[in-house]
Amino acid sequence: MTKILYLLNFVGKGGTEKYVLDLIHAVGPENCVFIYSEEGPGLEDFIHAKVKMYQVNMNGPFDFNAAKQIKRIIQAEKVEVVHAQFLRENYLAILAKIMGARCKVIWTYHVDVPMGKAIRSLNKMMTSFNHKVITVSNFMHQQLAKKGVSLNKLTLIYNGVEGPADSHPLTSLREVPVITVVGRLREEKGQDFLINSLADLRSQHPSLKWECLIYGEGPQQEELVSLVQHLNLRDFVQFKGFSTNKEMLYLNSDIVVVPSSNEALSYVAMEALSYSRVVVATNVGGLPEVIKPGETGVLVEYGNREELANVLHSVLTNHELVQKLSKYGRKYFDEHFTLVKMIEETTAIYKH
Repeated sequence: MTKILYLLNFVGKGGTEKYVLDLIHAVGPENCVFIYSEEGPGLEDFIHAKVKMYQVNMNGPFDFNAAKQIKRIIQAEKVEVVHAQFLRENYLAILAKIMGARCKVIWTYHVDVPMGKAIRSLNKMMTSFNHKVITVSNFMHQQLAKKGVSLNKLTLIYNGVEGPADSHPLTSLREVPVITVVGRLREEKGQDFLINSLADLRSQHPSLKWECLIYGEGPQQEELVSLVQHLNLRDFVQFKGFSTNKEMLYLNSDIVVVPSSNEALSYVAMEALSYSRVVVATNVGGLPEVIKPGETGVLVEYGNREELANVLHSVLTNHELVQKLSKYGRKYFDEHFTLVKMIEETTAIYKH
């Protein structure tokens, strides 16, 4: 069996860590090695996965000492494939390869970040040593092509999630419909945009019944709680903290909103479709590849409070639309975003 080394600088509890853990579980932890630099809240998940781990301080993409340590681990563990998750880790893996490590280097581009002319030039040179560069959406594919990565290195593999066996279709909304938003409480996730839009919805339709549940933790929490109080929405918006019970979260929801200003490809949107929930999302990044307007959900422009309020009103008052989006959203998920599909396509790259 091919030995895979996963390389990640900081071990948080986000989508990238989920992606790596899903691959480790699929390949088998006995066939994997995990190298990280900074401990974070997600480290326990990797310990529980029983994967062999090394800590290597990675002080930037050209940390030659880190590259030497990575090379030694590759050789000692007989690693055949290194799968890096961000630019820093990718460059370090390539340096290890240049230093003599005999391995394929694969990079998955998870988050779209600005890159200046110097980095774009470096990308052209450094990624020539990559076996493949995986992009998680067409949007990310286009962005990396602009950032110096050769098209013949790029391959699109959508992220995938394990959906429930039962599709749980919505036939109607509950008496007090539940609007849910899931994600780390930070500016780019757009919870403030949603809260302001809910205030507009409440002002325009004061008799309309709904409640909003916000799941997640993060640096914006105090600011968002204050915003809810300032807008007199305390009776309508609740902060639920971090939840590990995905099934409970989605089955207790009617509408899932993804109000982000930047998304490569949203796990939340895919998970919501897998549970046949109605998804309202911003027209940014890779989200339009998950949400097809009027078919699998509804898209709005980020920051357009009036549009988001109007769309929520439309969904809350149109049961035929709810049924349609619920049905076709799950169908689209089954065709494009299953965990099995992502695992098969990624492990095929490991082997060829």
